[in-house]
Amino acid sequence: MTMTPGRITALAIAVTLSCGAPAALAQSNYPNRPIRIVIPYAPGSVTDVFARIVGDKMAPALNGTIVVESKSGANGTIAAEEVARADPDGYTWLLATTFFTASPGLYPNLRWDPVKDFAAVGQICKAPNFFVVPVSMKANTVAEFVKLAKEKPGTLNYAHPGKGSTTHLGFELFKRLAGIEVTGIGYRGFPQMVPDIANGLINSTFLSANQTLAQVQSGAIRIIGAINDGGRSKYFPDAPTLAEQGFSEAQVMPWFGIVLPAKTPQPIVEKISKALDTALANDDVQKKLDTAGCEPKPAPMKEFEAIIAKDVGLWTKVIKDANITAE
Repeated sequence: MTMTPGRITALAIAVTLSCGAPAALAQSNYPNRPIRIVIPYAPGSVTDVFARIVGDKMAPALNGTIVVESKSGANGTIAAEEVARADPDGYTWLLATTFFTASPGLYPNLRWDPVKDFAAVGQICKAPNFFVVPVSMKANTVAEFVKLAKEKPGTLNYAHPGKGSTTHLGFELFKRLAGIEVTGIGYRGFPQMVPDIANGLINSTFLSANQTLAQVQSGAIRIIGAINDGGRSKYFPDAPTLAEQGFSEAQVMPWFGIVLPAKTPQPIVEKISKALDTALANDDVQKKLDTAGCEPKPAPMKEFEAIIAKDVGLWTKVIKDANITAE
């Protein structure tokens, strides 16, 4: 049979429509199987807690099922790589936090890119941190701490729960801005380092609201500054922010948010983003996040995308300036 130009055009259109039909159907039926939220740390970690808080309310908004799966190890990079390589169909999410934007600076051979290999869904919350010292230390303000550090360069120290953590990078940023030398002491995690701060073996650190509360109530530590970019924190309203004390550029708070593999169809990304907005507008979700020490701070797709890109640049510079390596 001779194929006329008209027949060829009609056949091409039919093939195009038939190829696009399954993808369109999959998007319209989304979700039709369980969704995984991959968390970068162990069960019971804050990423696990936050994933479950929002996931429980996002599931009914999507009319689907959401399960939380831990892929801990290598400071979150294992979880991120798994999600980056997952099918871009909306069924695999990553609960991202500081490691996500710090990893490019820490790992030269990283096999994923937080900007190119992911689609931003939205920010969930931001966690205020608090600059604390033992009560035995003669520093009641950030200025007094800086003065002590300059009087005895290299003799003061600070604790952090691991390289690339917000505490580690945030304190290195503060050191650079203050022009001081304070030695970083790495621990396996907060449970190991907090007692040493309370006992005065460590001179300083940044702690979350919940970690700070117990130690302040026991009289073991003193807050000398709050790291909260929206003014004074409601958790400790008497604590002046770093910005109030002349260090506005050090006001970098840990954030938590959801990202998907790049090339996930835009209608699916938007559907998930709307479900996240619905969850974050829920009073019960807001209360639970607040109780966990993380203030609900919704940031839609484009805004969250910009936050990620900005933080990659910030932490890459901090890591380079401080000569930090992952080893």
